[in-house]
Amino acid sequence: MTKRTRWLAKAEAGVTLVELMVVLVVIAVGLLALSAVQTHSSSDVYATGRRTRAMAVAENQMEQARALGYAGAVADSGTTDNCTWNTRVDSVGTGLNRITVTVNWTESGAPRTIHLLDLVSTR
Repeated sequence: MTKRTRWLAKAEAGVTLVELMVVLVVIAVGLLALSAVQTHSSSDVYATGRRTRAMAVAENQMEQARALGYAGAVADSGTTDNCTWNTRVDSVGTGLNRITVTVNWTESGAPRTIHLLDLVSTR
């Protein structure tokens, strides 16, 4: 190698401070975006878990009302797993009752509701 080629190789061998700072800024912006996505995902998973529990409570109450049959299904209410449920039975025709289960809960400070409807006949 000549003196000139050695000098050129040394000049291009390192990273300047400006290049390093640009790379660090790009990495920092990427990490901030990833942390925002992770935070949003965690809150979505929590909310989905609450809705799943509320739906399970509604389905359980509906199954209990259906198991009692046409003559045994009655209005009822209670609280389970931080959810308030209410079962209503209405006559909608001769030999036909409509069962409505309503579950209320609070999610992120806002009230949420699920309604399940089913019909039970005398047969």
